[in-house]
This record gives sequence, structure tokens and C-alpha cells, in this order.
Amino acid sequence: MVDTADCYEKILTVRTVTEDDVRRVILQDDWINNDIRVGDVVNVIGPFILPPSSSSSSPLQSITVTSKANLIIHYPDILITATSLSNAPQCRRKPLLSNLVRSSTDITPSLVWGNMLHEVVQKCFIDNGWDEQSVNSKITDVVKRGLGDLLSINIGVEQAEHEVKARAKGLKTFSERYISQKPKHDAILTNTRSGREQKALLAISELHDVEEDIWSPTYGLKGKIDASLQTVVSETEVADNPFSKSTRSREAKTIDSPMPFEIKTGRAVAGMEHRAQTMLYTILMAERYRTEVPSGLLYYTQSEEVVRVPAARNEIRALVLARNEMAGYMMKRVAVKGPRGLKVDDGPDQSAACSDIDIEGEPFLPDTIDDLRLCGKCYVLDPCMLYRKVSLFSAVNVVVLYSIVVKAVENVVDDSSEIADMYSLKTSHLTSTHTAFFKKWEALISLEEQDLLRFRKELWTMGAAEREERGRCFSAMMLDTAYKAPTDALKTKSNREGKIHQYTYRFVRSTSGETSLLSGHMSTGDAITVSVEPDLLALARGFIVGLTPQEVLVGVDHVIDLDKIGTRNGCYPTSVVFRVDKDELFGGMGRVRENLAQLFYADGDSRRLNLVVDLQPPRFIEWSDDMIQEYPEVSREVAKLNTNQRLAMRKVLCTTDYSLILGMPGTGKTTIIATLIKALVHMNKTVLLTSYTHSAVDTILMKLKDTADFTILRLGSLDKIHPDVHGFTLAAKKQATTIEQLEHQVMAPAVVATTCLAIDHPLFSRRKFDYCIVDEASQVTLPTCLGPLRFADKFVLVGDHFQLPPLVRNRDAKKGGLDVSLFRRLSDAHPAAVVDLNEQYRMNEDIMLLSNKLIYSGRLRCGNEETAKRGLHVPSLDFTRNLHEKSSCTGKPCWLEKLLDPSCKAVFVDTDDVPAQDSRVGDLTQNVIEARLVHQVTECLVRGGVQQQQIGVISLYRQQIKLLSYLLQEWKYIDILTADRSQGRDKDCIIISMVRSNDAKQIGDLVKDWRRMNVAFTRARSKLIIFGSRSTLEAVPLLAEFFTLMQGQGWIYKLPKDADQLHLSPTLPSPKNKRTKGEESDDGDETKLKTPKKVKISAFGSDGLLRGRPILKDLINADR
Repeated sequence: MVDTADCYEKILTVRTVTEDDVRRVILQDDWINNDIRVGDVVNVIGPFILPPSSSSSSPLQSITVTSKANLIIHYPDILITATSLSNAPQCRRKPLLSNLVRSSTDITPSLVWGNMLHEVVQKCFIDNGWDEQSVNSKITDVVKRGLGDLLSINIGVEQAEHEVKARAKGLKTFSERYISQKPKHDAILTNTRSGREQKALLAISELHDVEEDIWSPTYGLKGKIDASLQTVVSETEVADNPFSKSTRSREAKTIDSPMPFEIKTGRAVAGMEHRAQTMLYTILMAERYRTEVPSGLLYYTQSEEVVRVPAARNEIRALVLARNEMAGYMMKRVAVKGPRGLKVDDGPDQSAACSDIDIEGEPFLPDTIDDLRLCGKCYVLDPCMLYRKVSLFSAVNVVVLYSIVVKAVENVVDDSSEIADMYSLKTSHLTSTHTAFFKKWEALISLEEQDLLRFRKELWTMGAAEREERGRCFSAMMLDTAYKAPTDALKTKSNREGKIHQYTYRFVRSTSGETSLLSGHMSTGDAITVSVEPDLLALARGFIVGLTPQEVLVGVDHVIDLDKIGTRNGCYPTSVVFRVDKDELFGGMGRVRENLAQLFYADGDSRRLNLVVDLQPPRFIEWSDDMIQEYPEVSREVAKLNTNQRLAMRKVLCTTDYSLILGMPGTGKTTIIATLIKALVHMNKTVLLTSYTHSAVDTILMKLKDTADFTILRLGSLDKIHPDVHGFTLAAKKQATTIEQLEHQVMAPAVVATTCLAIDHPLFSRRKFDYCIVDEASQVTLPTCLGPLRFADKFVLVGDHFQLPPLVRNRDAKKGGLDVSLFRRLSDAHPAAVVDLNEQYRMNEDIMLLSNKLIYSGRLRCGNEETAKRGLHVPSLDFTRNLHEKSSCTGKPCWLEKLLDPSCKAVFVDTDDVPAQDSRVGDLTQNVIEARLVHQVTECLVRGGVQQQQIGVISLYRQQIKLLSYLLQEWKYIDILTADRSQGRDKDCIIISMVRSNDAKQIGDLVKDWRRMNVAFTRARSKLIIFGSRSTLEAVPLLAEFFTLMQGQGWIYKLPKDADQLHLSPTLPSPKNKRTKGEESDDGDETKLKTPKKVKISAFGSDGLLRGRPILKDLINADR
């Protein structure tokens, strides 16, 4: 800080991104309060100037940011919504909390009427239909589409139409006055900041878009504008004549420009929040449309008034300062510091997840405003009080899972403020155990969110081609204008009722010879954004609904108009180039935090709080056969089960709280869940069926499809639901026209099925279930799993924590225990609540032996003799024998014939003598020789008559998967999968490529993950072939046991030297083939980000960093 003669100023020495040169930024006036530190990223908006040269040193280009000129944006990659920011002047805390914790149940009649009227006005703009008949027709349509919201507030269609019509009375007058190519005499534009001598008239000449979603990393803002309009404003100034009683008008000034149009349905006119929001939209719109947007429009439907909101420098400056403050708090949320900190524990011994990390952060929430009136009616009151309460130093002296310090939660003791009683009412029930639990899991969620934010920033900090190399983008795409979406009445109805998939488009490669679209991490169902090169960001958002090597089909929320885009970009429509990016943060983490927070609210899920946090033991009543005797259908279903499945069924029926089913591989988890559902329904119980994935939910429904004699409702996007169960969706039913009809459709089905994250449907505001069943519960993070549980009296978790854990991207979050599922937490705490399913009907006894000895302590057993003795018969060995006529294998024991022998059911094929060394493609690991060996075995199986669908190939490494996919491309029905993607599938023959083979004995993290290895070993029914280097792999403790076991059984086959060359083999691609960066690091850890070039402050500088121009080309320092 420098104290000059006139004022204080802060001088930042910065290094630009684009030119990589050092410059100076001088902050004056209230800009000096920006908490900018060494290493921060900022964006400076305004011109740099070169001061007069000095003989003492080379002058630096400089800019001075003052109250009158220029702007500085702190942490511009944090995009804060204009709506949130407009609330900041009243309370800085509220917008931050609303972003952190997002409730899906806070809905009021006034909110519903406002949303409906917004949609009506937007429809009127779209078709230019403003007459009374047209408006009433739109109201009827919008009300019918909003039946779900009406169900939530329990108001009928007739009353809803009356309420919306009452608020829409002025639309006809509005259109007659303002919809025109030139301003009319009565089209008065109100300006609350102008003098009486100023007069302005407005004409709305064209609609650009409705609900236009604009992201601006330039200003660190984003917003969704109700309507983007082209307007004509005519201004005149009326001057008094001191020598006459008359007045004279000066010449009118006409301004033709785009403007944001905000619709307000309340009674307040031009309030501070409304003005701030509209003003921020002028900034966003000016950048999107590349032209000056001098003001925005506020339309108050109840007063028929249109208010002009000029983009005033002082107010924008104040909003930017508030935005910078909010961004600063958000960046302080969680910062990893080192191995020291406070030890906090909240559960039993879960040593596999134990780790010491220190998550230390500054307070990321401003103080409460302590205003009884405002706080009492605030919609984030509950989370606000919870975050205020949570103690920093509460700890439980049990087994330490991790060391954690988070200063984000405040431990406020309040007995004197205006809100003291309210604070006590909301938080006095919380114990130190509760606060420690919330603090831990909130911090872990935040860590995981950091990685998702880094992925999101790549959309504007990384070129499309580079991001495609990382597998998260399709670059150089062209819109296929000839494509017409096929007519599907069911999907059309579903899309019309949905919020996201409104339009379907197909994109194709703009140039031939590019990499296959199937080679990255993007697949059907993934959330995406569609942008226009070079810098028209996030033009539309949606999902991938179809994918081929050269084409991607997307369902998005906005019309993609090539003519308009071409005009805006100054190019021919046919030359517009798109990029389609994966959007990891589409759903955000707000709903996950809401699941967690719901446990701790005063009126929250207190029963689950006791069971999950306090770990109270679940209660069970004693089983009696009389419990099902009066239900013959249940008795018949139970009779079909094996002994352990019956025990599981009894455990569920006897629980008062919850029960856990540990389903080992091949033991019929799907069967027991389907049977359990049928039994519960026949006992007049209702069931909520959930899982993390759509495929898991649909697999169970397909099991029920032909046998269930009760109604089932499947919620979710039709694009993501398996076609075989579309009949269970609302789209397949007759469209409801009243809330009574909709209520019957959603309240009557005995079974409702959806994913864990899709619990925002209106029915959940009205309905409570008897049971919630969560499949694959061991793969769901604890906070995500909590979501559906609060909608049921009892819950059943089905999973196997000896297989894949929840997917966690952030390493520190994983070390802290985010990958410890609720299933594991409860099963470790209360083993008596767990029933093992251990009779498996998948693997023969040889294959089963591996996991049984290494993982399950001998608990697995074959369900019958047929399963135990199962083998793979190769119909013909002629192809294999013919290979020897032209190979050097003649006269020697043939390794291929050995592996194909039906008696060879489980075998490790040792490649040490071949040799088959792994290699690097950039930072990725592959094994070319091993891939060739896998290809040869696979070819012999297929040529010998084994069906392609009977064969699966697994590797832990995605680069190896790509190599194998290239080699085996002739056989399109062979599944080639990572271990993660193979869970839930099985094949008669599984071939595993272990990849790692090197003199340094480097094996990487993936091979060390015993749960992944367990999944890979247990996918095979009849034959399991594992290729790898024994000398490299036996350094892993689990695999050392594996080799001891295999050696004892005589199941290790050592390949001879040059075994890959003994038979003919296809030519392999060059190691320089197109690859995906950032998938695996040197240690084999998947999804590790390759950190982009960081931008830091110069060593001799003061307090900040600079982006050299408004269009951002950099990334926030990843170490923060």
C-alpha cells in the first residue's frame, strides 16, 4: 500500500498471459479494499499506457483502476450469477449460501405464478401473439405443463389459470404500446434516475432469444436473461424558455441496440435488487452481442410499466466490488496446506480410508446481519444457522480417519443479538459429534467440487483441440443442417415436458480423418455445452443422446440458429465451427450438500441423524412365519429363494430402521431386490427404488417387467432410461390435465424408481414411502446416498464394499474418506445388520477360488454343481492348428492350444520371458506385446466358434483399452472395458491385460487397488485368462498372495521367448496414435489432471496477477 499526497493506492506488479510481459496495475479509491494476493489471477478491463521513458529503468505499461475508470475482476474463473450478486448489497451471506446448498423443495404460490407468467410472456414474444385469445391459450398450455408445481402447492388448474390471467391483464396493452419497429407516442419508457425534462419512447423491434444463458469469464459473471431484445429508444430533452410560457423540445436522439428484458411479476417497482440484476445483464449482453448495450429494461406486469435501467458506471463498479468480495470468499473455501491439523473422527475403524490431511481455510462466509425481520423470512435461514453453529474444535476421541481444519464454520455463541432465540431454536439440538460430522463431510464435498470447477474452467482456458486430446471435448464440429430428428411421440412428449432436452441436433466432423469421437471420455448421457469457435461460449446446454465415430447427437435447451450465429460472428452460416464440451459441473454439488444438511436442521431427518451420524444400532423385531402367512404371493416368492436370500428377505421384513445386504459377485443381487419389491408390495407397502446409475435401476425394472402385477413409476429423462422400461414413465401415460389426474399418476404406483440425484420431482414434496431400496449402494458417496433415504421410513442398502467404491476424483477428498460409502460405514459399525449373499451362480469353482481366498475369506460357494463344473467349449480348433503350418510353433507345445483347452479354466499367463515390456505414450501406459497376445487368443476363440458376445476383454488402463479396441475392431460385439465399466457384467470368457511390466517394478495405483482387481477377476463364468508380468506384479501384496495361490494350483503358464511372434499377427498402430491426455499419470492413477501453465506474480511484485485482455486465456492457480 502506498500513501501518496492525495490518496492511498495499491500497486500490483503483474505478468500478462498473452504477451508474458510485466506490467503495473494501480488500484485507487475503494478498489484498494480488494483482497488481492500474490499468486491470484485477475482480469483488468481498460487500456494500459506506457509512461514517459526514464533513464533509470525501462518503464512498465500501467493502468490505474479508480472509481471513475477501468475495472479489475478478481478470480474471474468463478462465475457468479447475476441473480445472486443482485442480492449481495442486502446480505453478502445469502447468495453464497444459496449457491452452496440448493433446496429443491422451496416452492411457493407466488413463485409458481411468476414462473408461469414468465413463460407466457416469452411465448408471446416468440410467436408475436399478444391478443387476449392467444394469451389465454398460452396460459392454459403453460398451466398444464406446470401441473407438477401445482401439485407441490396443492392448487388446482382452474385457480392457477385465474391467478396467471389476473397477472397477465396488461400484456395486450403492453404489446400495442411497445411492440413496433418505431417508438409510438404513448410508448413511454420510465427512467427513475432521469429528470422531468427528459423523455424517452421505446419500440421493441425484434426478439433475439429467450432464457439466453450467458457465461462471461471476462467479468466473472453468468446469467440467464428472460428475453434478449432489439430495441429502438427515442430520447428528447425538454428545455424551459425563460422568455415564454411555452417549452421547446430539442431534436430527438434515437438509439438502436440490443437490450436485456427482465420480467417482474411482483408489485415492487425498480427495487435495488431488480436494478442490479438488469444492469449486470447489460454487461453480459454487450459481450455476447459485441456491441454497446447502454441500458436494460424492467417490465412490471402488474403496473404495465417498462423501466429503463442505464448501465451506470458507479453502480456497476459497486457490483463488481461486491462480486470480487464474493469470489474471494468462495476461493477461501478449502485450501490444502499440509500434514498437520486437528484430528476429527466420527465413526468406527475404517482403516482403509484412514489418512492424515489438513484442509485449512479462512472463513468463507461473511458475518450474519442479525436482522430479525430479514433473517426470519430468509429462504436460506436453516443452512445459515447451521454453518454459524458448527464448531471448529469439536472432536470425538475414537479412531482418527483424517486430520482436518476448516475455519469456514463459525461456532458462534449468541445470547444477545436480535436473532439469538432463532439461532438457539435452529441449532441447540446439535451435539459436538453432529458438528464434527458435518464439518468433515462438507469439507470433503468442497474438495471434490474443486476438481469439477477446474474441469469447467477448461471451457474458456483451453483450446478445443487441446481439450479434445484430454478426452473432454469434440472440436471442429459442424451442424448437420440436413438432419431431421425422427418423430417419436413418446420422446416428443417427454422433451416438451422437460427443461433441458427441447431441441435435437446432429454435429459432424468439419474435416475428415480426425480422431474417432468414441476415443475420449464422452459418452451417451453425459452433460455437455455447445459453443461456437472462437469465443461464443455455452450457446446451448444439454446431453449427448447418440454417438458414433464421426457424429454426435445432442439434446439441448436452446435453438441453434446458424444464420443468427453467422451474422453475429461476421461469417457465412456454413462456416460456423462448433465445439461440444463435457460439462462435469452440470448438476453442481449444491444438491449433495442439501442431502447432508437435511440431517442437521431442526425440522430435518432426525431419525437418520441418529442412525447415520450417532451410529445408533438398527432395531429388529423377531421373525415369525406368521408375518407372511396371510400373503400367499409372498410365500411363493420366498420359496424360490436360496437359504441366504431368504435370510436377507427376513432381515428386511424384521427391521424397524434399516438392513444391509452384501451381495457378493454372481449371488443374485438383482433377483433378491426384485423379489423383495414384489413381496413388500403384496404386503401393502410402498417402495422407492434408487441407485446411482440409470442402468442399475433399469436392470431391476426389467426383471420386474413381465412378472409384476402392480404399478411402477419410472422418473427421469427418457433419453437416459432403457427403452424396455419406457412404459413405466409418465410420458407413456395419458397426459394429465388436472392435478387430480397427475396426483393419481404419481401417488398411486406402489413402486417409484429413479436415481439418487433425481429426487427433485414434485411428488417428493407430497409422498413418503415405507421402504427405500438403494442398489449398488457401496458405489454411492454417503452424502448422495442420504438424499432418497429421507423420503422413506426404512431403508435397505444393497452392495458390496469389496468391489468398486464411490468414484472420487480429488485425491485429498479420497484420503479424507469421501470414498467410504454409507453402506460401508453402517456395515462396519453394525455387522449384525448385514446379511451376506454367498451362493453364486456365475463363476465355476476354479475362477471363484481366486476371490474367495483373496477377498471373501472363503465365504463364497457355488450355488449348484452345474455352476461349479462349468467350462468353455471351443467348437473347433481347426483355425489354431492351421496357424502352425506357417508358424515357428510347429513341434512345440502351443501356448494357444493350452489356453483354449476346456480344462484350463483359470490361468495366469506370465510374459516375463517373452518379454512384454510396458511403454509410455506421453504420460499414458500401454503394453503393445501384451495387446498382441490378447488379440491372438481372442482371434482363436472367435475363429473356433465362440460367439463374440461370450467374450470380454478387461484392462485397468484406458490407453491399453484403445490399443485393444484397434486390434479387435473386426469383432464389434466383443466388450472391451475398464474394470470400472465391467462391474455388473459377466461373460463366459474374460481376458485381462495387466499391462505393467518393467525392470524398475513400477506398478502404479490402479494395480494396487484390490477392489478393482476383485471386480476384474469375478466377471468370468467359464474361463479366466490373465496376461501379465509376474516379476513386476508380485510386488503388490494382494497379487503376491494371488501368485502363491495360482502356483499351488498349477495355474501359471510361462510363455516362451518371442511367443507373440510364433503366430501371425496384425500390424499394430504407431505409438504416436491419437491419445487422450490426462487420463493416467505415471503411477497409473486415472483422471489425474495435467495442470495447465500457471500464471504467478513476479518475484519483485506486490499483490496480484493480470490477464492481458478481457477475453480470458488462463486458469486460476491450481495450487490455491
